[in-house]
Amino acid sequence: MDKIAVVDLGSSKIDLIMASCLQEGNFAVFEDISENVKIVDDFDGEGMLRIARSNEAIEVLKMYRMICEVNKISNIVAVCSHSLKNLKNYRSFLDEIYNICGFKFKILSQDEELSALYTGVVNSLDMPKAIVFNISGGTVRILQYSRRNVLNKIELPFGTYSVAKLMEQAKSPEEACQLMTSKFKEELEKVEWLRNIEGEFNFVGVGNAFRNAGFLSRKMRKYPLDVEHNYVMTKSQFQNVYDLVKTLDVDKTKKIKGISADRSDVFASGISMIKAIFDVCKFDDATVSLKGMNEGFIYSAVMPQTSEKPISDLLGFSLDNIREFYDGDYDNSKQVSELALILFRQLKVLHKLPRGYVKVLRIAASMYNCGQRIKFYDNEKNSFSIILNSEILGATHREMILASFVSASQTLSDFNLTEWVKYKELLVEEDLDAVRKLSLIIRLAKALDKTHRNVVQDISCDILGDSVIMKTIITLDASIEIREALKASQDFVKVYKKTLEVL
Repeated sequence: MDKIAVVDLGSSKIDLIMASCLQEGNFAVFEDISENVKIVDDFDGEGMLRIARSNEAIEVLKMYRMICEVNKISNIVAVCSHSLKNLKNYRSFLDEIYNICGFKFKILSQDEELSALYTGVVNSLDMPKAIVFNISGGTVRILQYSRRNVLNKIELPFGTYSVAKLMEQAKSPEEACQLMTSKFKEELEKVEWLRNIEGEFNFVGVGNAFRNAGFLSRKMRKYPLDVEHNYVMTKSQFQNVYDLVKTLDVDKTKKIKGISADRSDVFASGISMIKAIFDVCKFDDATVSLKGMNEGFIYSAVMPQTSEKPISDLLGFSLDNIREFYDGDYDNSKQVSELALILFRQLKVLHKLPRGYVKVLRIAASMYNCGQRIKFYDNEKNSFSIILNSEILGATHREMILASFVSASQTLSDFNLTEWVKYKELLVEEDLDAVRKLSLIIRLAKALDKTHRNVVQDISCDILGDSVIMKTIITLDASIEIREALKASQDFVKVYKKTLEVL
Protein backbone atom coordinates (compact mmCIF):
# COMPACT_ATOMS: atom_id res chain seq x y z
CA MET A 1 0.00 0.00 0.00
CA ASP A 2 1.38 3.38 -1.03
CA LYS A 3 0.86 6.78 0.57
CA ILE A 4 0.48 10.22 -0.95
CA ALA A 5 0.51 13.71 0.54
CA VAL A 6 -0.77 17.00 -0.87
CA VAL A 7 0.72 20.22 0.50
CA ASP A 8 -1.26 23.26 -0.62
CA LEU A 9 0.26 26.68 0.05
CA GLY A 10 -2.72 28.98 -0.30
CA SER A 11 -3.15 32.71 0.05
CA SER A 12 -4.49 32.49 3.59
CA LYS A 13 -3.83 28.93 4.80
CA ILE A 14 -1.54 25.96 4.34
CA ASP A 15 -3.09 22.50 4.01
CA LEU A 16 -1.70 19.00 4.37
CA ILE A 17 -3.74 15.99 3.30
CA MET A 18 -2.37 12.45 3.46
CA ALA A 19 -3.96 9.35 1.97
CA SER A 20 -3.27 5.64 1.64
CA CYS A 21 -3.76 4.38 -1.89
CA LEU A 22 -3.89 1.10 -3.80
CA GLN A 23 -2.82 0.31 -7.35
CA GLU A 24 -6.46 -0.04 -8.42
CA GLY A 25 -7.03 3.65 -7.66
CA ASN A 26 -8.74 3.27 -4.30
CA PHE A 27 -7.58 5.69 -1.63
CA ALA A 28 -8.53 6.75 1.89
CA VAL A 29 -7.53 10.01 3.59
CA PHE A 30 -5.99 9.39 7.01
CA GLU A 31 -4.83 12.90 7.94
CA ASP A 32 -6.03 16.42 7.14
CA ILE A 33 -4.32 19.44 8.73
CA SER A 34 -4.92 23.12 7.99
CA GLU A 35 -3.04 26.09 9.43
CA ASN A 36 -4.10 29.70 8.87
CA VAL A 37 -1.21 31.77 7.54
CA LYS A 38 -2.19 35.01 5.76
CA ILE A 39 0.58 35.15 3.19
CA VAL A 40 -0.67 37.22 0.26
CA ASP A 41 -2.16 40.05 2.33
CA ASP A 42 0.94 40.56 4.48
CA PHE A 43 3.14 42.86 2.35
CA ASP A 44 5.69 45.33 3.56
CA GLY A 45 5.90 48.78 1.99
CA GLU A 46 7.70 47.43 -1.11
CA GLY A 47 5.34 44.54 -1.92
CA MET A 48 7.54 41.94 -0.24
CA LEU A 49 6.31 39.25 2.15
CA ARG A 50 7.08 40.27 5.71
CA ILE A 51 9.83 38.27 7.40
CA ALA A 52 7.62 37.34 10.36
CA ARG A 53 4.96 35.87 8.06
CA SER A 54 7.57 34.07 5.97
CA ASN A 55 9.02 32.49 9.10
CA GLU A 56 5.55 31.47 10.25
CA ALA A 57 4.87 29.71 6.95
CA ILE A 58 8.23 27.94 7.04
CA GLU A 59 7.62 26.71 10.59
CA VAL A 60 4.30 25.21 9.49
CA LEU A 61 5.92 23.56 6.47
CA LYS A 62 8.75 22.17 8.62
CA MET A 63 6.08 20.53 10.77
CA TYR A 64 4.40 19.14 7.64
CA ARG A 65 7.71 17.73 6.41
CA MET A 66 8.26 16.01 9.75
CA ILE A 67 4.75 14.49 9.62
CA CYS A 68 5.39 13.22 6.08
CA GLU A 69 8.67 11.63 7.17
CA VAL A 70 7.08 9.98 10.22
CA ASN A 71 4.44 8.47 7.92
CA LYS A 72 7.13 7.47 5.37
CA ILE A 73 5.55 9.38 2.51
CA SER A 74 7.77 9.95 -0.50
CA ASN A 75 5.06 10.85 -3.05
CA ILE A 76 4.36 14.49 -2.17
CA VAL A 77 2.36 16.85 -4.39
CA ALA A 78 3.32 20.41 -3.41
CA VAL A 79 1.26 23.17 -5.03
CA CYS A 80 0.69 26.85 -4.39
CA SER A 81 -1.78 29.44 -5.58
CA HIS A 82 -0.92 31.70 -8.53
CA SER A 83 -1.82 34.60 -6.23
CA LEU A 84 1.58 34.06 -4.64
CA LYS A 85 3.03 35.88 -7.64
CA ASN A 86 1.62 39.09 -6.16
CA LEU A 87 4.67 39.00 -3.87
CA LYS A 88 7.75 40.58 -5.40
CA ASN A 89 9.95 38.10 -3.57
CA TYR A 90 7.88 34.97 -4.23
CA ARG A 91 10.77 33.18 -5.97
CA SER A 92 13.19 33.68 -3.10
CA PHE A 93 10.42 32.69 -0.69
CA LEU A 94 9.83 29.39 -2.51
CA ASP A 95 13.58 28.77 -2.79
CA GLU A 96 13.94 29.24 0.95
CA ILE A 97 11.10 26.78 1.57
CA TYR A 98 12.81 24.22 -0.67
CA ASN A 99 16.18 24.64 1.04
CA ILE A 100 14.75 24.35 4.54
CA CYS A 101 11.75 22.02 4.12
CA GLY A 102 12.47 20.15 0.90
CA PHE A 103 9.09 21.01 -0.69
CA LYS A 104 9.38 22.03 -4.36
CA PHE A 105 6.17 23.93 -4.99
CA LYS A 106 4.48 24.18 -8.36
CA ILE A 107 2.71 27.49 -8.94
CA LEU A 108 -0.72 26.69 -10.35
CA SER A 109 -2.44 28.69 -13.03
CA GLN A 110 -6.07 29.75 -12.62
CA ASP A 111 -7.12 27.02 -15.06
CA GLU A 112 -5.22 24.35 -13.11
CA GLU A 113 -6.87 25.41 -9.85
CA LEU A 114 -10.34 25.39 -11.41
CA SER A 115 -9.67 22.01 -13.03
CA ALA A 116 -8.61 20.54 -9.68
CA LEU A 117 -11.75 21.97 -8.08
CA TYR A 118 -13.91 20.38 -10.78
CA THR A 119 -12.16 17.00 -10.43
CA GLY A 120 -12.61 17.03 -6.66
CA VAL A 121 -16.30 17.94 -6.75
CA VAL A 122 -17.54 15.91 -9.73
CA ASN A 123 -15.91 12.76 -8.30
CA SER A 124 -17.48 13.31 -4.88
CA LEU A 125 -21.09 14.31 -5.57
CA ASP A 126 -23.65 12.55 -7.76
CA MET A 127 -24.88 15.69 -9.54
CA PRO A 128 -25.21 15.80 -13.35
CA LYS A 129 -25.46 19.59 -13.44
CA ALA A 130 -24.08 22.08 -10.95
CA ILE A 131 -22.55 25.47 -10.38
CA VAL A 132 -19.70 25.25 -7.87
CA PHE A 133 -18.66 28.17 -5.69
CA ASN A 134 -15.37 27.79 -3.81
CA ILE A 135 -14.94 30.64 -1.32
CA SER A 136 -11.45 30.98 0.15
CA GLY A 137 -9.57 33.72 1.97
CA GLY A 138 -8.30 35.49 -1.14
CA THR A 139 -10.44 34.31 -4.07
CA VAL A 140 -13.78 32.90 -5.17
CA ARG A 141 -13.65 30.21 -7.85
CA ILE A 142 -16.84 29.56 -9.81
CA LEU A 143 -17.45 26.86 -12.40
CA GLN A 144 -20.49 25.51 -14.17
CA TYR A 145 -20.64 21.99 -15.52
CA SER A 146 -23.27 19.85 -17.22
CA ARG A 147 -23.10 16.14 -17.93
CA ARG A 148 -19.37 16.08 -17.08
CA ASN A 149 -18.52 18.99 -19.36
CA VAL A 150 -17.31 22.32 -17.96
CA LEU A 151 -19.41 25.11 -19.49
CA ASN A 152 -18.08 28.21 -17.72
CA LYS A 153 -15.43 29.03 -15.16
CA ILE A 154 -14.02 32.16 -13.56
CA GLU A 155 -11.97 33.26 -10.60
CA LEU A 156 -12.82 36.47 -8.74
CA PRO A 157 -10.08 38.28 -6.77
CA PHE A 158 -12.30 38.60 -3.71
CA GLY A 159 -12.26 36.32 -0.69
CA THR A 160 -13.42 36.30 2.91
CA TYR A 161 -10.40 38.32 4.08
CA SER A 162 -10.70 41.05 1.44
CA VAL A 163 -14.47 41.37 1.84
CA ALA A 164 -14.12 41.44 5.65
CA LYS A 165 -12.23 44.74 5.40
CA LEU A 166 -15.58 46.41 4.76
CA MET A 167 -16.47 45.72 8.40
CA GLU A 168 -14.21 48.63 9.38
CA GLN A 169 -16.63 51.04 7.65
CA ALA A 170 -19.72 49.77 9.48
CA LYS A 171 -21.20 50.95 12.76
CA SER A 172 -22.87 47.63 13.62
CA PRO A 173 -22.59 43.92 12.72
CA GLU A 174 -25.84 44.15 10.73
CA GLU A 175 -24.60 47.10 8.69
CA ALA A 176 -21.32 45.24 8.11
CA CYS A 177 -23.14 42.19 6.75
CA GLN A 178 -25.24 44.39 4.47
CA LEU A 179 -22.13 46.14 3.15
CA MET A 180 -20.30 42.84 2.52
CA THR A 181 -23.32 41.26 0.86
CA SER A 182 -23.87 44.30 -1.35
CA LYS A 183 -20.21 44.49 -2.39
CA PHE A 184 -20.02 40.83 -3.40
CA LYS A 185 -23.38 41.05 -5.20
CA GLU A 186 -21.89 43.81 -7.38
CA GLU A 187 -19.02 41.52 -8.36
CA LEU A 188 -21.27 38.53 -9.06
CA GLU A 189 -23.60 40.61 -11.24
CA LYS A 190 -20.64 41.40 -13.48
CA VAL A 191 -20.44 37.69 -14.39
CA GLU A 192 -22.93 37.61 -17.25
CA TRP A 193 -23.52 33.85 -17.42
CA LEU A 194 -24.53 33.75 -13.74
CA ARG A 195 -27.60 35.83 -14.54
CA ASN A 196 -29.10 33.21 -16.84
CA ILE A 197 -28.92 29.98 -14.85
CA GLU A 198 -31.48 27.28 -15.60
CA GLY A 199 -33.38 25.85 -12.65
CA GLU A 200 -31.96 22.35 -13.11
CA PHE A 201 -28.46 23.42 -12.00
CA ASN A 202 -27.57 22.63 -8.39
CA PHE A 203 -25.68 25.08 -6.19
CA VAL A 204 -22.60 23.43 -4.64
CA GLY A 205 -20.55 25.23 -2.00
CA VAL A 206 -16.92 24.42 -1.16
CA GLY A 207 -14.83 25.99 1.60
CA ASN A 208 -15.05 26.94 5.27
CA ALA A 209 -17.77 29.54 4.69
CA PHE A 210 -20.14 26.81 3.50
CA ARG A 211 -19.03 24.38 6.21
CA ASN A 212 -19.78 27.01 8.86
CA ALA A 213 -23.15 27.85 7.31
CA GLY A 214 -24.02 24.16 7.11
CA PHE A 215 -22.96 23.60 10.71
CA LEU A 216 -25.15 26.42 12.01
CA SER A 217 -28.06 25.35 9.81
CA ARG A 218 -27.95 21.80 11.16
CA LYS A 219 -27.68 23.09 14.71
CA MET A 220 -30.60 25.51 14.36
CA ARG A 221 -32.96 22.97 12.78
CA LYS A 222 -31.78 20.17 15.12
CA TYR A 223 -30.76 18.07 12.14
CA PRO A 224 -30.58 14.40 13.20
CA LEU A 225 -27.43 13.52 11.25
CA ASP A 226 -23.95 14.85 12.04
CA VAL A 227 -22.62 14.61 8.47
CA GLU A 228 -21.20 17.64 6.65
CA HIS A 229 -20.60 16.38 3.13
CA ASN A 230 -23.64 16.48 0.84
CA TYR A 231 -25.72 18.40 3.39
CA VAL A 232 -28.53 20.26 1.58
CA MET A 233 -29.51 23.64 3.03
CA THR A 234 -32.60 25.41 1.68
CA LYS A 235 -32.62 29.14 1.04
CA SER A 236 -34.94 29.77 3.99
CA GLN A 237 -32.74 27.66 6.29
CA PHE A 238 -29.71 29.67 5.22
CA GLN A 239 -31.65 32.91 5.77
CA ASN A 240 -32.10 31.86 9.40
CA VAL A 241 -28.32 31.48 9.66
CA TYR A 242 -27.71 34.88 8.08
CA ASP A 243 -30.28 36.55 10.36
CA LEU A 244 -28.43 35.17 13.38
CA VAL A 245 -24.92 36.06 12.18
CA LYS A 246 -25.77 39.65 11.29
CA THR A 247 -26.57 40.30 14.97
CA LEU A 248 -23.20 39.02 16.27
CA ASP A 249 -19.95 40.92 16.65
CA VAL A 250 -16.58 39.18 16.25
CA ASP A 251 -16.21 38.42 19.97
CA LYS A 252 -19.56 36.61 20.02
CA THR A 253 -18.77 34.52 16.95
CA LYS A 254 -15.67 33.24 18.75
CA LYS A 255 -17.97 31.71 21.34
CA ILE A 256 -20.06 29.69 18.87
CA LYS A 257 -19.28 26.07 19.60
CA GLY A 258 -18.02 24.36 16.46
CA ILE A 259 -16.72 27.53 14.77
CA SER A 260 -12.94 27.91 14.78
CA ALA A 261 -11.93 30.95 16.88
CA ASP A 262 -8.95 31.75 14.63
CA ARG A 263 -11.35 32.22 11.69
CA SER A 264 -13.96 34.29 13.50
CA ASP A 265 -12.81 37.49 11.78
CA VAL A 266 -13.93 36.13 8.40
CA PHE A 267 -16.94 34.17 9.64
CA ALA A 268 -19.45 36.95 8.92
CA SER A 269 -17.89 37.82 5.56
CA GLY A 270 -18.21 34.21 4.39
CA ILE A 271 -21.88 34.07 5.41
CA SER A 272 -22.52 37.43 3.71
CA MET A 273 -20.93 36.19 0.48
CA ILE A 274 -23.22 33.13 0.47
CA LYS A 275 -26.17 35.48 1.01
CA ALA A 276 -25.07 37.42 -2.10
CA ILE A 277 -24.95 34.20 -4.14
CA PHE A 278 -28.50 33.28 -3.14
CA ASP A 279 -29.70 36.82 -3.96
CA VAL A 280 -28.08 37.00 -7.38
CA CYS A 281 -28.51 33.45 -8.65
CA LYS A 282 -31.97 32.65 -7.22
CA PHE A 283 -31.07 29.13 -6.08
CA ASP A 284 -33.59 27.23 -3.96
CA ASP A 285 -30.94 25.42 -1.92
CA ALA A 286 -27.20 24.79 -1.55
CA THR A 287 -25.30 21.52 -1.17
CA VAL A 288 -22.19 21.59 1.00
CA SER A 289 -19.20 19.69 -0.36
CA LEU A 290 -16.18 18.84 1.77
CA LYS A 291 -14.30 17.84 -1.36
CA GLY A 292 -12.54 20.46 -3.42
CA MET A 293 -9.19 21.29 -4.95
CA ASN A 294 -7.01 19.18 -2.65
CA GLU A 295 -9.10 16.07 -3.27
CA GLY A 296 -8.85 16.90 -6.97
CA PHE A 297 -5.06 16.75 -6.71
CA ILE A 298 -5.28 13.32 -5.04
CA TYR A 299 -7.66 12.00 -7.70
CA SER A 300 -5.36 13.27 -10.47
CA ALA A 301 -2.31 11.63 -8.86
CA VAL A 302 -3.93 8.30 -7.94
CA MET A 303 -6.40 8.04 -10.83
CA PRO A 304 -5.13 10.31 -13.63
CA GLN A 305 -8.05 9.38 -15.89
CA THR A 306 -10.51 11.18 -13.58
CA SER A 307 -9.20 14.54 -14.78
CA GLU A 308 -10.64 13.82 -18.23
CA LYS A 309 -13.30 11.20 -17.48
CA PRO A 310 -14.95 11.36 -14.04
CA ILE A 311 -15.91 8.19 -12.17
CA SER A 312 -19.06 6.79 -13.80
CA ASP A 313 -20.37 4.82 -10.80
CA LEU A 314 -19.47 7.03 -7.84
CA LEU A 315 -21.43 5.00 -5.30
CA GLY A 316 -19.84 1.75 -6.47
CA PHE A 317 -16.37 3.31 -6.30
CA SER A 318 -17.03 4.56 -2.78
CA LEU A 319 -18.35 1.21 -1.55
CA ASP A 320 -15.36 -0.57 -3.13
CA ASN A 321 -13.12 1.89 -1.31
CA ILE A 322 -14.73 1.06 2.02
CA ARG A 323 -14.52 -2.66 1.29
CA GLU A 324 -10.83 -2.50 0.31
CA PHE A 325 -9.67 -0.46 3.28
CA TYR A 326 -11.91 -1.62 6.12
CA ASP A 327 -13.41 -5.05 5.46
CA GLY A 328 -10.35 -7.12 4.51
CA ASP A 329 -9.88 -10.11 2.19
CA TYR A 330 -12.17 -12.39 4.18
CA ASP A 331 -15.24 -10.26 3.51
CA ASN A 332 -18.08 -11.67 1.37
CA SER A 333 -20.05 -8.43 0.99
CA LYS A 334 -19.45 -8.26 -2.76
CA GLN A 335 -21.20 -11.61 -3.27
CA VAL A 336 -24.03 -10.62 -0.93
CA SER A 337 -24.44 -7.39 -2.90
CA GLU A 338 -24.74 -9.24 -6.19
CA LEU A 339 -27.27 -11.72 -4.77
CA ALA A 340 -29.29 -8.89 -3.21
CA LEU A 341 -29.58 -7.09 -6.55
CA ILE A 342 -30.68 -10.34 -8.23
CA LEU A 343 -33.37 -10.84 -5.58
CA PHE A 344 -34.51 -7.22 -5.96
CA ARG A 345 -35.10 -7.82 -9.67
CA GLN A 346 -36.68 -11.26 -9.20
CA LEU A 347 -39.09 -10.05 -6.51
CA LYS A 348 -40.00 -6.79 -8.22
CA VAL A 349 -43.58 -7.94 -8.85
CA LEU A 350 -43.97 -8.39 -5.09
CA HIS A 351 -42.07 -5.49 -3.53
CA LYS A 352 -43.10 -2.91 -6.20
CA LEU A 353 -40.38 -0.53 -5.01
CA PRO A 354 -39.19 2.19 -7.41
CA ARG A 355 -35.64 2.09 -8.74
CA GLY A 356 -34.64 4.90 -6.38
CA TYR A 357 -34.30 2.35 -3.58
CA VAL A 358 -31.55 0.45 -5.43
CA LYS A 359 -28.92 2.80 -3.98
CA VAL A 360 -30.18 2.05 -0.49
CA LEU A 361 -29.99 -1.69 -1.18
CA ARG A 362 -26.46 -1.40 -2.62
CA ILE A 363 -25.17 0.42 0.46
CA ALA A 364 -26.88 -1.90 2.94
CA ALA A 365 -25.76 -5.05 1.10
CA SER A 366 -22.18 -3.89 0.66
CA MET A 367 -21.91 -2.94 4.34
CA TYR A 368 -24.30 -5.48 5.86
CA ASN A 369 -21.60 -6.92 8.12
CA CYS A 370 -19.45 -3.84 8.74
CA GLY A 371 -20.42 -4.00 12.43
CA GLN A 372 -18.12 -7.01 12.74
CA ARG A 373 -15.21 -4.57 12.80
CA ILE A 374 -16.32 -3.94 16.39
CA LYS A 375 -17.66 -7.37 17.40
CA PHE A 376 -19.39 -10.35 15.79
CA TYR A 377 -22.37 -10.74 18.11
CA ASP A 378 -25.20 -8.28 17.38
CA ASN A 379 -23.03 -6.77 14.66
CA GLU A 380 -26.12 -5.49 12.85
CA LYS A 381 -26.63 -2.90 15.61
CA ASN A 382 -23.08 -1.65 15.14
CA SER A 383 -23.57 -1.57 11.36
CA PHE A 384 -26.28 1.05 11.87
CA SER A 385 -23.85 3.58 13.36
CA ILE A 386 -20.98 2.72 11.03
CA ILE A 387 -23.04 3.27 7.87
CA LEU A 388 -24.40 6.57 9.19
CA ASN A 389 -20.89 7.82 9.93
CA SER A 390 -19.08 6.46 6.88
CA GLU A 391 -17.97 8.59 3.96
CA ILE A 392 -20.27 7.22 1.27
CA LEU A 393 -19.93 9.30 -1.87
CA GLY A 394 -22.80 9.40 -4.33
CA ALA A 395 -25.45 8.87 -1.63
CA THR A 396 -27.80 11.40 -0.05
CA HIS A 397 -28.23 11.63 3.71
CA ARG A 398 -31.69 10.07 3.39
CA GLU A 399 -30.27 7.09 1.48
CA MET A 400 -27.59 6.59 4.14
CA ILE A 401 -30.19 6.64 6.91
CA LEU A 402 -32.40 4.11 5.10
CA ALA A 403 -29.42 1.84 4.41
CA SER A 404 -28.55 1.94 8.12
CA PHE A 405 -32.03 0.77 9.07
CA VAL A 406 -32.02 -1.92 6.36
CA SER A 407 -28.72 -3.30 7.61
CA ALA A 408 -29.77 -3.19 11.26
CA SER A 409 -33.19 -4.79 10.69
CA GLN A 410 -32.31 -8.03 8.92
CA THR A 411 -34.68 -9.71 11.38
CA LEU A 412 -37.97 -7.81 11.59
CA SER A 413 -38.07 -7.92 15.39
CA ASP A 414 -34.83 -5.91 15.45
CA PHE A 415 -36.42 -2.85 13.85
CA ASN A 416 -36.13 0.12 16.23
CA LEU A 417 -39.18 2.39 15.85
CA THR A 418 -37.89 4.79 18.51
CA GLU A 419 -34.73 5.33 16.50
CA TRP A 420 -36.80 5.73 13.32
CA VAL A 421 -38.71 8.66 14.80
CA LYS A 422 -35.46 10.59 15.27
CA TYR A 423 -34.99 10.77 11.50
CA LYS A 424 -38.62 11.33 10.47
CA GLU A 425 -37.78 14.81 9.10
CA LEU A 426 -35.76 13.20 6.29
CA LEU A 427 -38.02 10.22 5.62
CA VAL A 428 -41.40 9.64 4.00
CA GLU A 429 -44.21 7.24 4.87
CA GLU A 430 -43.32 4.79 2.08
CA ASP A 431 -39.79 4.36 3.45
CA LEU A 432 -40.96 2.24 6.37
CA ASP A 433 -42.43 -0.43 4.11
CA ALA A 434 -39.35 -0.25 1.86
CA VAL A 435 -36.99 -0.89 4.80
CA ARG A 436 -38.90 -4.02 5.78
CA LYS A 437 -38.78 -5.39 2.22
CA LEU A 438 -35.14 -4.53 1.60
CA SER A 439 -34.04 -5.88 4.99
CA LEU A 440 -35.49 -9.26 4.13
CA ILE A 441 -33.70 -9.25 0.78
CA ILE A 442 -30.40 -8.61 2.60
CA ARG A 443 -31.14 -11.43 5.02
CA LEU A 444 -31.81 -13.87 2.18
CA ALA A 445 -28.71 -12.77 0.23
CA LYS A 446 -26.59 -13.14 3.35
CA ALA A 447 -28.00 -16.63 3.96
CA LEU A 448 -27.30 -17.70 0.37
CA ASP A 449 -23.60 -17.07 0.92
CA LYS A 450 -23.47 -18.44 4.46
CA THR A 451 -20.28 -20.45 3.89
CA HIS A 452 -18.56 -17.63 1.94
CA ARG A 453 -17.87 -20.00 -0.98
CA ASN A 454 -19.89 -18.15 -3.66
CA VAL A 455 -21.77 -21.38 -4.40
CA VAL A 456 -24.99 -19.62 -5.47
CA GLN A 457 -24.34 -18.06 -8.86
CA ASP A 458 -27.86 -17.03 -9.79
CA ILE A 459 -31.45 -17.12 -8.53
CA SER A 460 -34.76 -17.57 -10.32
CA CYS A 461 -38.06 -16.93 -8.57
CA ASP A 462 -41.41 -18.39 -9.58
CA ILE A 463 -44.17 -16.29 -8.02
CA LEU A 464 -47.35 -18.33 -7.71
CA GLY A 465 -50.73 -17.63 -6.12
CA ASP A 466 -49.77 -17.92 -2.47
CA SER A 467 -46.10 -18.90 -2.62
CA VAL A 468 -42.68 -18.05 -4.01
CA ILE A 469 -40.39 -20.80 -5.23
CA MET A 470 -36.79 -19.61 -5.16
CA LYS A 471 -34.56 -21.75 -7.40
CA THR A 472 -30.81 -21.44 -6.83
CA ILE A 473 -28.24 -22.05 -9.57
CA ILE A 474 -25.23 -23.50 -7.77
CA THR A 475 -21.69 -24.75 -8.40
CA LEU A 476 -21.32 -26.87 -5.23
CA ASP A 477 -23.54 -28.34 -2.54
CA ALA A 478 -25.62 -25.48 -1.09
CA SER A 479 -27.60 -27.32 1.57
CA ILE A 480 -26.30 -25.03 4.33
CA GLU A 481 -27.22 -21.91 2.34
CA ILE A 482 -30.72 -23.20 1.57
CA ARG A 483 -31.32 -24.21 5.19
CA GLU A 484 -30.21 -20.76 6.34
CA ALA A 485 -32.44 -18.99 3.81
CA LEU A 486 -35.49 -20.97 4.93
CA LYS A 487 -35.05 -19.53 8.43
CA ALA A 488 -36.41 -16.28 7.00
CA SER A 489 -39.69 -17.95 5.95
CA GLN A 490 -41.80 -16.50 8.77
CA ASP A 491 -40.62 -12.95 8.15
CA PHE A 492 -41.13 -13.49 4.41
CA VAL A 493 -44.82 -14.29 4.99
CA LYS A 494 -45.21 -11.16 7.12
CA VAL A 495 -43.59 -8.87 4.56
CA TYR A 496 -44.54 -10.37 1.20
CA LYS A 497 -47.75 -12.21 2.23
CA LYS A 498 -46.57 -15.44 0.55
CA THR A 499 -44.88 -18.61 1.71
CA LEU A 500 -41.27 -19.21 0.70
CA GLU A 501 -39.70 -22.33 -0.74
CA VAL A 502 -35.96 -22.46 -1.57
CA LEU A 503 -34.60 -25.13 -3.90
